[in-house]
Amino acid sequence: MHDDRNVSRRDFVKRSVVGAAALAAGAGSALGAQAARRVRVATIGCGGMGNGHLDTMMRLKQAGEAVEIAGVCDVFQPRLQAAAQKTGAVPYANWQDVLKAPDIDAVSIATPDHWHAPIAVAALDAGKDVYCEKPMTYWKDLKAPQEVVKAVQRNGRVMQVGTQGMSDSIWEQVSQRLQDGAVGGLVHAQASDMRNGNIGVYAGDVTDPNVKPGENLDWEMWLGPAPKHEFVPARFLAFRSFWDYSGGTGTDFFPHILTPLIRTMNLTFPHRVTASGGLYQWQDGREVPDIFNVVIEYLDGPSVLLVSSLSTGSGLPMVIRGKEGTVLFEGPGAVIEPQRDWRPEAPREELARTRGGSLDEHWRDFLNCVRTREKPRSNEVLGYYCMTALHMAIHSYRRGRVMEFDPEEEEAEAV
Repeated sequence: MHDDRNVSRRDFVKRSVVGAAALAAGAGSALGAQAARRVRVATIGCGGMGNGHLDTMMRLKQAGEAVEIAGVCDVFQPRLQAAAQKTGAVPYANWQDVLKAPDIDAVSIATPDHWHAPIAVAALDAGKDVYCEKPMTYWKDLKAPQEVVKAVQRNGRVMQVGTQGMSDSIWEQVSQRLQDGAVGGLVHAQASDMRNGNIGVYAGDVTDPNVKPGENLDWEMWLGPAPKHEFVPARFLAFRSFWDYSGGTGTDFFPHILTPLIRTMNLTFPHRVTASGGLYQWQDGREVPDIFNVVIEYLDGPSVLLVSSLSTGSGLPMVIRGKEGTVLFEGPGAVIEPQRDWRPEAPREELARTRGGSLDEHWRDFLNCVRTREKPRSNEVLGYYCMTALHMAIHSYRRGRVMEFDPEEEEAEAV
């Protein structure tokens, strides 16, 4: 990714981290004095997570937060009508019309994954701040997160990725202790998200007779940049199970556990990624694996192990391992256990979180950053680092090959 051939990789990333605030300061906020007190938001995609956004904003407004739901948008008319009735917001059938509305300051994006980057980039270019559900981008093309980062930078906008657990203070607290040398050099980390049961949003044979393409569903608009395909109910109702629209648990579950590890350990781009697993239990038409294992190796360490499941709920604890100590995330926060071979007399340290992670807290952070022009806790740069690793993981799984990252060209290739 180069703005021109003379811009180095490190220069671009550095500019991406600080550029949005500088551009915003130079250009002046597009919000103005009135919007600095009240942020007008439109939600694009009014399914499960979209309604989570709407419910959160309504709850925050009732608690005194200066936020207004100014628009709702969906290609499925029953969802659109229900969202408009619930919120009193202007209904839009086409997301492009949302971006043309001059009185909308920000958008939240809760569409299927394959629409995240196109809508986010267009919204940023239209001068809107963006709260985008995870994953920040669709898994297939590494240019997608790169384009999002560039769009935030060139427009001086604010971007929050919907990994709401990132608003938990424990990541900041542990990160500081790691910087202080509490566990020595980082060696290994692990985390998992393991679930069991016939989860509806992954059911490959799910159906709903009330969904009628051509009557109350704009199927062609829903497909958008995805490959053309005849309407199949599960592709609409359980899109996470199909490669054309999602990376399955690899991009649905993993952003929630990998982004905190990246932030806490101060990681950037991976060096090598290997993935394995399979579709062992659910033979119902879905394409994505129900067990997915990923090893992400960072140059000079650490290695990170991630495991996800749709067929067992027996998971791995979240752990960060250093040469001289181990961090276990449990209970009210985290525990730092010294490695006795290296620190025989060091005390066990307990860290209690001072702020819990939640959708409400994540939205408060976003709205505050819209007003202050600061970087949110789960900003686009962290999203970019995360999506680079997950892009490599899914390509590794599908190709049966190890993927390596070239930091100069910002590309990943099978080796």
